[in-house]
Amino acid sequence: MEPVIAMHKTGTVTAESPYADGIEYVNGWLRWLDAGIELRLCSDDGDRAKLAERWENALRRAELRTSLSEQADVFLPLPYLKRVFGLTPLEVKIVFICLAIEVDRKYEASFEMLQEERGAIYPRRDLIASLVGGDEEERFQAVRALRDDGRLRRFFLREPSGARKYETTINRYCRLDERIVRFALDSAGLPAAMKRYASLVPPSAVPPAKLFHEDVHVKLRNWISRRSADSDFSETALLISLWGNEGSGKKTQMAHLGRYFDEPLLIVDMSKLPEEESEGPNALDNVFRETAIQQALPVLCGFLLQEDTESERKRKRELLERLSGISGIVFLLSEAPCRPIDLSSRIELEVEIPPLQDEQRTVAWRTLAESYEMEDSLDWDMLASRFLFNPGQITNALRTARSLSEWKQENGESTPIRWNVMVEACYKQLNHRLGTKSKRLSPKSRWEDLVLPGAQTRKLRHACNHIQYKHTVYGTWGFDRKLSYGTGVSLLFSGPPGTGKTMAAEIVAKELDMEIYKIDLSQIISKYIGETEKNLREIFDEAASSYAILFFDEADALFGKRSEVKDSHDKNANTEVAFLLQKMEEYRGISILATNYLQNMDEAFLRRINYVIRFSFPDEEQREAIWRGIFPRETPLDQGLDYGFLARKLPMSGGSIKNIALTAAFLASGSAETVGMKHIFKAYQYELDKTNRTISRDELAEYSHFFDEIHRP
Repeated sequence: MEPVIAMHKTGTVTAESPYADGIEYVNGWLRWLDAGIELRLCSDDGDRAKLAERWENALRRAELRTSLSEQADVFLPLPYLKRVFGLTPLEVKIVFICLAIEVDRKYEASFEMLQEERGAIYPRRDLIASLVGGDEEERFQAVRALRDDGRLRRFFLREPSGARKYETTINRYCRLDERIVRFALDSAGLPAAMKRYASLVPPSAVPPAKLFHEDVHVKLRNWISRRSADSDFSETALLISLWGNEGSGKKTQMAHLGRYFDEPLLIVDMSKLPEEESEGPNALDNVFRETAIQQALPVLCGFLLQEDTESERKRKRELLERLSGISGIVFLLSEAPCRPIDLSSRIELEVEIPPLQDEQRTVAWRTLAESYEMEDSLDWDMLASRFLFNPGQITNALRTARSLSEWKQENGESTPIRWNVMVEACYKQLNHRLGTKSKRLSPKSRWEDLVLPGAQTRKLRHACNHIQYKHTVYGTWGFDRKLSYGTGVSLLFSGPPGTGKTMAAEIVAKELDMEIYKIDLSQIISKYIGETEKNLREIFDEAASSYAILFFDEADALFGKRSEVKDSHDKNANTEVAFLLQKMEEYRGISILATNYLQNMDEAFLRRINYVIRFSFPDEEQREAIWRGIFPRETPLDQGLDYGFLARKLPMSGGSIKNIALTAAFLASGSAETVGMKHIFKAYQYELDKTNRTISRDELAEYSHFFDEIHRP
């Protein structure tokens, strides 16, 4: 570049060029500081006049070359900081004086000599004031710029550790913050210490992850564009709160905004932010300083704004304090709306990233699965209806499914992800605590194991269809617009103990590939008013993310108390029943009640149940069917097993038959024999022993020859 001819105020004409880079800039300004130090150390009046002129000339030359560099678009770190922080020329000089000792150790001796104090290698505020200006007014302005609540002290300067403590402000030492030192020496990247809790995301050259709430994005960017045009936009901090469940797409929204406005994002995990130290830099100040340096949008995440703990209150107060003096947009990302009022009153805009609706979830599944090899028959509508996942959870489920699919292939070949693997992966994303108040069942029974009258079996299959095709009826066919709530399925299983109610619940779970949790209502009910409702609420809330099947056993413990209100206990019992019915209606999954006494249910309650399945004591034909299907194929059986006799002479429920068959198998195995009639009769007697009954010789009829063996100790 050709030299530029410039006229100084003194009238001297010199040829000057812009600085080549930041290092040459620093060296140029060091000449000004050297002249100033010599001037302060000189005691001869004649020499002082010459040094004063040299000092002024060095200042003019440095200022001129800085100006020429800016005109030539040469990037210089300190002038850049001047622009982004709005520093005055005097403040830039102060920063430079504090930078000098970081680039050349000779200034340690110079400052120590000027301050007449051994070990005083960092400049005190009074020394800085004397070095930056020639008159009293300029020195006074320097002192003001160094005040504790000023931007220099907040973003640029620190008190050096181990330095002598002075009571008076003017005598306090100053050291340039390490971040500013590194930036001044051409280190523009994010500091290593900050990378532990923050990341810099440049505007993407290609579209970021798929945006499933395009309407929110458009409204948000339009609102920001309008507010940016306001005259007071650059004067105060503009807080925008984005809230929604983890994985709902808050950061994706921010990535799209960064790309739209062509600005990087500084994403900060507030939960990992270092605690403030009394003498160290404030972490939030460091964050806001970095956003200015990087010209990035600050995005504060992990702020538990809904919690009212002392720690959170302290963090809120700190945020409010640090927002003073900050201009531009600050984004707060949280999982709940901003509370309490002290912070929410500062929020200009609060935006919810709502949960995906069924159709949106289906689109999300299809879109996010495009990069995976999937089985063609996968029912995306079913997945979207069953698992209320947000985009983040869907992404994690797909990754997990791919890993599971690869693990299950013994030959190591890649195969498409199948339905059962995808469902397993989805359940691994859930983080509920249903197991604390219920027991998870592992369904093994099949439809052929369930012996029920045909009409009841068909009704049970229809209940399964209610779940399998709910996305069609409620979504495609529009029935969701007819119902304010209650898109789940409620079933009531009634019948004597051992008639297959639990088995039926397991079959439904196996048919639908759904988790099932058994809740013993007798353990949930509490004598303390309100405690039962609390327990029930927790169960339904925990189940909401997966729509697991909730199987409430021993419902008689609750419904057996439902009655006319005669006292406060009756009123409380009826309130608990009403609450359970309400939660069942609101629940979008399957809830099953099992009762031994249907007569305890009033008609008003039964009308609110979708399906009532009656489990009667099995008749002879049904008992024979149970006996024929009770033994696994691998079990060695006598050829002479008389299923008709067993069904006719042993009037037992299906549950008792299962117990007898299992006990008989162990008896036969212990004797190294195949399972025969004698083992079954012996097991039958064990079952009768539970109620102090004994099988008679006449009951054995043609098998009476086993009587003595059955009763042998």
